[in-house]
Amino acid sequence: MNETKVVRRTQEQRTAETRGALFEAAVRAISRLGYSRASNAEIADEAGVSRGAITHHFTTRASFIAEVVRWVFQQEVVAYQDLQREWGTGSRVSDWPQISWEVLSRPSGVAVLEIFVASRSDPELAALIKPVQAEIEELAVTAFLDRLGAKVRDTTAIRLVVWAMHGMSIGRDFIDDPNAMRDSVILLSNMLERLAPNGTLEELLGSPPPS
Repeated sequence: MNETKVVRRTQEQRTAETRGALFEAAVRAISRLGYSRASNAEIADEAGVSRGAITHHFTTRASFIAEVVRWVFQQEVVAYQDLQREWGTGSRVSDWPQISWEVLSRPSGVAVLEIFVASRSDPELAALIKPVQAEIEELAVTAFLDRLGAKVRDTTAIRLVVWAMHGMSIGRDFIDDPNAMRDSVILLSNMLERLAPNGTLEELLGSPPPS
């Protein structure tokens, strides 16, 4: 007689699953409703967990939201890598507006921008978000420069691309044809291509790489 073996999840696995469900739900709720309307109860309902789950797993709402931002970045890293493999791009500075648009214009990117705006009037949230964002930028810059094979460490170009894409992801809600925003993304790519026809960061910045 065959016996079916029941595999029980560990407490650590159950905790990770609940946290993951809450992060995903927070992104959906915040991108759809905005930060202030996406209450803890709304997020818990969206995740299909108890309304006390957030306060059980996180000390404050602000600490939860800061971890949402960190989680989104982890998902974005995977998305960037997948797009680079799929498109065979990423080694030229002019590749990055379109790659970044594909990632940052998603609901997760919009949710993070909503959180950033909310933190401007929430000192507790800002105190947690700023160091997380600084850590994220450091990791993103390193990955960006490594992919380009850059010899100079400079954040100017990646900040231009990332924050332009964030702004356009919100701006598309205020134009008649949201899909037309992609034309602006392509224009930025073309501008970078003209400024750096060899695709290098050093060329774009107008300075030779250090010897």
